Amino acid sequence: MLKPHKPDTLHPPFSAYSPGMEATAGRWLLISGQIGVDKAGKVAAGAEAQMRECWHHIFEILKSAGMTKRNLVKITGYLVDPKDVGTYRQVRDSLLDGHQPASTLVVVAQLANPAWLVEIEAVAAA
Repeated sequence: MLKPHKPDTLHPPFSAYSPGMEATAGRWLLISGQIGVDKAGKVAAGAEAQMRECWHHIFEILKSAGMTKRNLVKITGYLVDPKDVGTYRQVRDSLLDGHQPASTLVVVAQLANPAWLVEIEAVAAA
């Protein structure tokens, strides 16, 4: 269903992701950008806690669609502080358990709310 593409003619990825991910599936799930805010609306303290909350949301949305992290085709992360890049990669890699969807990470000046330090959106297929 999902086939990673890592051509030998390209430089290897700088972290654990696939340069391309082919999906031959018929059902797509587009997950809006998730932020580090809990169900009660409280913003998690610190970038790592917000990242983990974002991933919790993504996994719950996948679950509601009858999918798992193995269905992720593409993720895009947005950070407001470049110092959090290493933490972002570590959290992502630990939670994806070796699954390597296509991935983009962008450092931005600010998200929609200054208290938000990270936002993660995703695409899944089944």
